[in-house]
Amino acid sequence: MTLNLAALSEQLRAMGQNAARSVAQRETRMVQIATRYLNEVGYEQRWANAVSLSATSAHWLLAEPVEPLDTIGRIATLPTDYAVAATDGSHIDVDRHGEVSCYLINIGQVYLRYGAHPEAYLESSPRLYFSEDDLYLHEDTRRIPVEGNVLSVRRDVEEGVALGRFAATYLNDTTIPRLALQDGTLIRWPLANADEFVRKHFLGQYLNYLEQMREIGIPVASYISRTRSPEVIGLIRLMFCPDVNVSERRGAHCAQCSDAKQGKTPSCMICQDFIDADLFATRLQEGERSPIFRSWSRISIEGYGDHQIHFFFLRIGRELARIEIPAWVVGQPAMVAQVHALVYDQAMRGQGYPVVLQRAHEQAVIRSAERRVFEQMVAGVLRQAEVPTGFSAKRERKQFIQG
Repeated sequence: MTLNLAALSEQLRAMGQNAARSVAQRETRMVQIATRYLNEVGYEQRWANAVSLSATSAHWLLAEPVEPLDTIGRIATLPTDYAVAATDGSHIDVDRHGEVSCYLINIGQVYLRYGAHPEAYLESSPRLYFSEDDLYLHEDTRRIPVEGNVLSVRRDVEEGVALGRFAATYLNDTTIPRLALQDGTLIRWPLANADEFVRKHFLGQYLNYLEQMREIGIPVASYISRTRSPEVIGLIRLMFCPDVNVSERRGAHCAQCSDAKQGKTPSCMICQDFIDADLFATRLQEGERSPIFRSWSRISIEGYGDHQIHFFFLRIGRELARIEIPAWVVGQPAMVAQVHALVYDQAMRGQGYPVVLQRAHEQAVIRSAERRVFEQMVAGVLRQAEVPTGFSAKRERKQFIQG
């Protein structure tokens, strides 16, 4: 045996002791962070202003409080009659070594109604993109390929647009609570650093969907499981920052940190490696929600207008889910309460994850066997059309290896 286990055992013991010390230190830091956070109850506007002052000069994500920091929202009653719709998507990207340029987006759509008149409708809606206008975004003489990250953005937007159409068709009973639910974030993060033309092209479509939902009065929400968002922790960093002075119109300016200039560890580093869920994990009991915060993600603040994304955390068993909602939902307390109750009930019915999102994923997923059948169908259609094959040597080699 070449591995010296005796020597390694000493190192493993040292690692265990170090881990124990780290846990104790982390717990102490968490107590300090939570204490500082709760000490600022009643000063929410000050810290909202601090966020605005620090938006372009802080080196971390920020969240603005829109409710008292000690808010704990509880569900009054769970509805027995309600309807919910959801979409989810998957795609097959352009194969640069294939016979023809094309990609596929498959959208799973689900409608569930509970109560006196229960019903359900589930469908899968695939669409093949192969034309010049499908494969490229055109701006003057430029052609931007729709593949990779751009295709992922298109799929995300298509999920929303499809949910808008689907909800308008099925969530039409205004006598019961209704909800349009998406999986993952409502913030189209990849567009923040995208080409301006790409950003406008896709964001316009997505905001049209959100506006449609507002006009017909159906609240939109998204569910993020096992979130690692650090935006509320970013707010708390400002509370520890010695340079923040709202009355003097000074926010955090990390590039000119006074602590660092004095050779000290920046005061905000007490928050290092913590996430929002760490803060609320011990504050929220089953079914309770945190205060609502506004995300200061650049794409939301600069591009979403009346649909700027807000969020809260919801305790569901051991899960602390992040629930995102547009600003117009936040402005209607009855809608917030409706989102809170319906998302919680869906998650309980799904044993920790909203059942409508589970069903939408099942409709959307493209399995390996289905991908192979799709490729065979493409090849068969091209043979029938007598299109010369365009396999690359790399593609042929991969097929040979796979058998």
